[in-house]
Amino acid sequence: MYNLATIKRQSVEDVIGKLRDENPAESRLAGELLVARAKEAGLSMRDYLTLSVDVRQTKDEQLKAQALAANLNGYDLAKVALQLPVANDFENGVLLQAAADTFQTFPGTRGLFPEVIDDQVTYKYKQDNFEQVSSLVSQSRTINGVEMISTVVADKADDYDVAGIIAETANIPVSSIRTSQQSVGIFKHGMGYRTSYEFERRISLDIMTPYANRAQRQMELSRVRSATNLLVNGHALTTGIDATYGAAPEVEQSTLDSTAVAGTISWKGLLKWLVNRAKDQLPIDTVVGNYDAYFQWLQLFAVPQAAQGGGVNENLARAGFQLGGVPLFQGPVNFVLSSSAPAGKLIGFSKADTLEELIEAGSLINESDRSVRNQTISYFRTMNTGFRLIHGDTRSVYDFSN
Repeated sequence: MYNLATIKRQSVEDVIGKLRDENPAESRLAGELLVARAKEAGLSMRDYLTLSVDVRQTKDEQLKAQALAANLNGYDLAKVALQLPVANDFENGVLLQAAADTFQTFPGTRGLFPEVIDDQVTYKYKQDNFEQVSSLVSQSRTINGVEMISTVVADKADDYDVAGIIAETANIPVSSIRTSQQSVGIFKHGMGYRTSYEFERRISLDIMTPYANRAQRQMELSRVRSATNLLVNGHALTTGIDATYGAAPEVEQSTLDSTAVAGTISWKGLLKWLVNRAKDQLPIDTVVGNYDAYFQWLQLFAVPQAAQGGGVNENLARAGFQLGGVPLFQGPVNFVLSSSAPAGKLIGFSKADTLEELIEAGSLINESDRSVRNQTISYFRTMNTGFRLIHGDTRSVYDFSN
C-alpha cells in the first residue's frame, strides 16, 4: 500500500501549479501531473487535495484569511483558487458560469470536473438513493492489487469442551484464515456523459447536475446488484469467481408454517426463521429483498394486532414497529432494498461479518485523467470494485414464494 505519510503538505499555489496557465499546453501538463500524483497515492482528487494542501501555508494573504475564516479544507481552497464555484452567489459577485469558463480556458483544471459536478449534485439534491451498498457491507476498503479470497476454517468441536471452558494446559479453539487460489472479481460500475465544446460554451455548468445525479444512481444500483448476487450465489457475476463458499442455503416458508399462503410472508414463519438462525449462533440483523418483498414486509406489522382495534399507527406500535425493522432480542432487523434480489425470497445475514467491498485504488482518478486529455469535457462516474465474503455461514435465504 502507498504510504500516505510521504505526501508533502504544501501551499495551494504549489499544489495546483500551472493549472491556470494561459498556455493550454502548460495547463494540460500541470493537470496530468496532478492526476498522476493522486493516482499514485490511490486517492480521489478530492481526498488528495484535502491531504496535500495546507491552508495555513497559503501564499496569498487575502485568500488565506478567507479560507481560515470559512474553515475551508485543502480541496475547497483549491476550488476557490481555481475559480470553480458550485453555485451562484450574487451578493458576493460569484457566478457559476465562472466554473464553466475555467474548464474551457484552462484544460488542466478538467481533472477536477467530476468532483465539481458531484458538489453541485450534493448542493442541489439532498435525497439519498433507496438502494445503497453501505447498507449491505461491513466495510469498504481500497486495494492496490489482486486480492485473493480467504476462507475461515474452524478446528473440530470434538477437540474441545462443549461448555466452552478451556481447561488448564488444554488446547485453545482456533479458526484458521486461509487464502484460496481464487481472486476477488473486480468490475467497473457506472456511466458517463461527454459534452461538446459548443454545448459547454453556450450552457451553464449546472445543467449537468441532473445527468450526474442519474450517473451516480446507476453506479450505485450496479454495485448493489453485484453485492446481492454474491450474497445469494456465493460468487460474482462472472461464474467461477468468488465461488469459495457456494450459494446461501434456502429455507422454505412452508416448513416453518404449514398454514402460510404462497407469495405472502408469514409472520409466524418469518419469526421462526429469525429465531432458528439466532439459536444456531448465527443471528440475522439485515434482510434484503426487492420492492414486492418490501411491500409484504411492511404489511406484517399491523396484521398481528389488527383484532385489537385502533388505527394503523396504534397497531404498528403494538406490533413493535420501528423505522429500522422488526425488533428481535432487543435489536432491530433492518430491511435493505435491492431491486435485483430474487422474487419471493428474503436474504438474511449478519452485516458485521458477511460482506466486504474492495475498491481498486485510482479507479476514479482514471476518469479525471480522461477529462484532462480529451478536447471535449466529460463527466464519468465510475468505480472499480469487487465484493468478498468474510464468512460463508452467515447467510440464509427465506423462500416464501411456494
